[in-house]
Amino acid sequence: LQLMVNPFSGGLIDRIGYDLPMMIGLTIMFFSTAMFACGRSYSLLFFARSLQGAGSAFADTSGLAMIADRFTEENERSQALGIALAFISFGCLVAPPFGGALYQFAGKEVPFLILALVCLLDGLMLLLVMKPLKDQIRQSKEVQQQSIPIWRLLMDPYIAVCAGALTMSNVALA
Repeated sequence: LQLMVNPFSGGLIDRIGYDLPMMIGLTIMFFSTAMFACGRSYSLLFFARSLQGAGSAFADTSGLAMIADRFTEENERSQALGIALAFISFGCLVAPPFGGALYQFAGKEVPFLILALVCLLDGLMLLLVMKPLKDQIRQSKEVQQQSIPIWRLLMDPYIAVCAGALTMSNVALA
């Protein structure tokens, strides 16, 4: 689901900025993670996982867009994106033993409730730093850049190689 939602979330972020889509993503991930904690049936867990993918499409894409926007120097941007992607990888390495240990000693619900709490705290911190909605709308109307279609971006060999590497590295996680 994340692969299907990413092009739409990217277009939305292009139009309105990254603050609101990041909040949407964190909210969706909060509810889907809480569903994992409460869910017992396969269909509910499948729905929660689908929601998780949609929320991740908004939150991850917004986070990377925020880094690209805040760091205008090429070297700073490369370093910041490298750090962000390293922490994503770190989370993928730490999550299975973290979840497994908590499941073993505290039950199925606890790892998901902790992660839902992290989403909630992250959303509250985002509320402290995000611009007011009226400023976001005004700024998006002022900027109104001509967006480049995704197929033209994928024609760039550097972008294609990076997109392919990220896709292949995430296939193993999926």
